[in-house]
Amino acid sequence: MNALFTGLTALMLLSMPARADDIDLRLRGLDGELKDNTQIYLNQLPAIKVEQLSRFRNEIITAVTDSLQALGYYNPEIALQQSPDNPDRVTVQVNAGEPVRISTLTVTLNGDAQQDPAFARLQQNFAIKEGDVLHHNRYEQAKGSLLSLALRRGYFDAAYQLSQVRVRPWDKAADVILDFNSGPRYYFGELQIDSDRPADRLVKPLVNIHPGDPYHATQLAELSRSLSSTRYFKQVEVLPRVSEADDENRVPLSVLLKARADNEVELGLGYSTDEGPRASVNWEKPWINSLGHSLSTNLKISAPSQDVTLVYKIPRGHPLEEYYTIQGGYQRLDQDDTESDRLVAGVHRWNIDENDWTRDVFLRAEYESYTQGKQEDSSFLLIPGISYSRTRVRGDLDPYWGDSQSVTFELSEPWWGSDTRFVRVWARSKWLRTLTEDHRVLARAEQGAVWVDEVQDLPPSLRFFTGGDTTVRGYSYQSITPVDANGDRLGAKYATALSLEYDYRFAPKWRLATFVDGGTATNDYRDDWKIGTGLGVRWLTPVGPVRLDLAFAVTEEDTPWRLHFTLGPEL
Repeated sequence: MNALFTGLTALMLLSMPARADDIDLRLRGLDGELKDNTQIYLNQLPAIKVEQLSRFRNEIITAVTDSLQALGYYNPEIALQQSPDNPDRVTVQVNAGEPVRISTLTVTLNGDAQQDPAFARLQQNFAIKEGDVLHHNRYEQAKGSLLSLALRRGYFDAAYQLSQVRVRPWDKAADVILDFNSGPRYYFGELQIDSDRPADRLVKPLVNIHPGDPYHATQLAELSRSLSSTRYFKQVEVLPRVSEADDENRVPLSVLLKARADNEVELGLGYSTDEGPRASVNWEKPWINSLGHSLSTNLKISAPSQDVTLVYKIPRGHPLEEYYTIQGGYQRLDQDDTESDRLVAGVHRWNIDENDWTRDVFLRAEYESYTQGKQEDSSFLLIPGISYSRTRVRGDLDPYWGDSQSVTFELSEPWWGSDTRFVRVWARSKWLRTLTEDHRVLARAEQGAVWVDEVQDLPPSLRFFTGGDTTVRGYSYQSITPVDANGDRLGAKYATALSLEYDYRFAPKWRLATFVDGGTATNDYRDDWKIGTGLGVRWLTPVGPVRLDLAFAVTEEDTPWRLHFTLGPEL
């Protein structure tokens, strides 16, 4: 019985039709863009069984032909070869032949665009020219560039009267004819502001559009970007109403604005080896009145430092470039050999110029009660000063180029009420440059100097210390400074810090780093410089790069090491 069942089963299996495998198309004879494009076309074919090859032969040849014609090759030689040993393996042997080239290119421009220099520049740098291979995608891009430029510059009636490609494969030549009519150019009309808050006073300084000016979409984009950057509005829409243009082709504009909430609160968490865990709370009131006054309060808490600041902002013209701030704050610091309570109040006048330099002219009053090492004292200072700063970055969260500079000059005199006479300067510059796609260099230089009779006449907040995550790695925070006989840190009149770092990207969001830092805080530059060097890893996250460094203090006995962890922008 078992033998009979086994025999019947075997007979049934033998009588079942064998499953036909799908053929495997192997492309040969092409490389580069031709190979890639042809492979895309072949991948779009349905699965083909071995016994279906003869029926699909023409479809395969057509797919290869179409893929090559799209790139300008109209005379290919194509052969399908089925392997005798493996019937499911088919070689597609292709000889692309000579490409078709553009023999004549005729671009005719009609309408008001004939007098527009932007169109003349576009024609001089047209995406295709005579002698080029007839690459159909580049032809479409060139054709679309005229329409895109027309829409950006207000030629809303623009259209092609004729756009044609005449291919002569036997001559390996093609004639391209583009007959473009821009029609009339439109102009800016009246601008209407629709806001849920009285915003005319804030918006008007930002508007660089005047009725009767030629239409240009870039100006609308700049206005929208400026309005968003003021941080007064959560929704900004700048709309041209083309369908309502008048007989003189003037397009009215609408600016739709929706203000931010009356009160906004933001929470933050962070960590660095300099301060350890830290938290922050920011409360902002974007609208105080119709003049654009605003208020923000920030509370920062870490183990060594507690800091609360209040900023009242008053626009005095262009809200992004000209404004005053009235600032006040309290800071409690208890770190290593420094214990300080500091109260600050000041008035600042801010200006931002066309080169993105921010100037801050200020008058600051501060009272500080402190213990620095064995010194216990207090001071009142009235400090006028000026600072300049600028940051330029290309690449958003993962910059590939950038630099930042800042310099502050401040002074104090007893004859206007301060306890101490001094002149203080602090400056820092950072650079980021990409050498090749995966290699980049970061450099930093920092210098501070204060001219004062005795450094002990200054509160700790105005003395110089260095060392830590952002100055000289391998050393603890602000540990590089002169010390007294007990080893307590005193602070210094001068400080210098330099750094050079090389980063290598080994994965899309990961980099390895090696670095050398050097610096000193001193009263006479007779002290030896401190040098730190080491290795690090960088991880790019949606909130900025995370940096972890293993640094060695090579100028110290036994070369101690430290881990440094930071999160945030590099510039």
